[in-house]
Amino acid sequence: MNGIQPRRLDWAMLCTIGFLMIISVMFVFSARYKSAEAYGDSWQKQLIFAVLGLAVYAAIVWFDYKVIASLSWWIYAGAIGLLLLVFLFEPNNGAQRWIPLPGFTLQPSELAKIAVAVKLGAYLSSPDREPDEWTTFWGCVGIAGLPFLLIVAEPDLSTSLILAPITLSIMLYAGVKRKLLLIGLAAVVLAGVSACLWIKYERPTDEQLRQGVVAAKGQILPRMPILQDYQKDRIRVFVRDDHDVAGAGWNKLQSQIAVGSGGLDGKGYLKGTQNILGFLPAAVAQSDFIFCVISEEKGFKGGAFILMLYAVLLGRCMRASLRSRDEFGRLMALGIGVMVFCHVFVNIAMTIGVLPITGLPLPLMSYGGSFMVSTMIALGLVQSVYQRRRIR
Repeated sequence: MNGIQPRRLDWAMLCTIGFLMIISVMFVFSARYKSAEAYGDSWQKQLIFAVLGLAVYAAIVWFDYKVIASLSWWIYAGAIGLLLLVFLFEPNNGAQRWIPLPGFTLQPSELAKIAVAVKLGAYLSSPDREPDEWTTFWGCVGIAGLPFLLIVAEPDLSTSLILAPITLSIMLYAGVKRKLLLIGLAAVVLAGVSACLWIKYERPTDEQLRQGVVAAKGQILPRMPILQDYQKDRIRVFVRDDHDVAGAGWNKLQSQIAVGSGGLDGKGYLKGTQNILGFLPAAVAQSDFIFCVISEEKGFKGGAFILMLYAVLLGRCMRASLRSRDEFGRLMALGIGVMVFCHVFVNIAMTIGVLPITGLPLPLMSYGGSFMVSTMIALGLVQSVYQRRRIR
């Protein structure tokens, strides 16, 4: 039934969310501390986004998540409609990912990830669904595949790839063609490694050669046609230490310096030199690279504290999944937990050079209205599942 029962809420999850939001506002302010004229209101906007997110969170928790299951097709169709709607607006920096609204821009791909987790959970938990049937397998592929293709077309490859682990985890848990899924996963990993090696040894284009770019040793392979140049540059920066350190590799270099220079205790709040002196670009310091700002100013201890908070948050998501009273809640909470984990892992890994630079933000920490609200919607669904859990 609808309603909020305080005694049944997961207060550990709620307190963790509150801590992360407070830290987010503090370090968004720090990231814009020396550029107040251009970005002085960022921390205030982030505070508004956090309050709005909490309001949406409470509204989602109030609803019985089984109502969400009955509306899953409508939720999914709405997400697809928004993904199509972005193509009606003018591109921004060569991409069509946003819908301009008064006060902020909406990024439908963030909502699409939640819609896929909801729809897959409802689809696979249907009483008449047989997980071993091929129709079930292709149904799941279709549910995840359509938004995946639309997000790739924007283009936003990093966000689209998050749909893969969400879908894979839900299908594996539900028992959908597990052997085939594992073989497919191995094939995807092999294809990804091969693509990285191809890009590493891809020779420069004729235009790049005319601009003075010198081919490095071993760059003899023909041009790969399936990725944009900026996407290839991000991979080259990851696989080649000598690639365009002053250009495409600048963010990676400065983020590693920022994290490493913080040491054990950090340089102090509002005293991060990589950020203040502008080596860490102001355009990304408060969003994709907020973890760098925290690590530089609060050191290893601060970074470890953030990781501990995320470990608690992810643990509570998995606990809600295990304690769910039905299969839909179990699958949906699992998918949302995997989504949050992927964002945390990829974002932090890219800041320390373990993965290529991507545009994936850090949940509840990175600046942005769409991502903050969509994350709170997802966590609200998990809380709704936990509140109506089976008592043991």
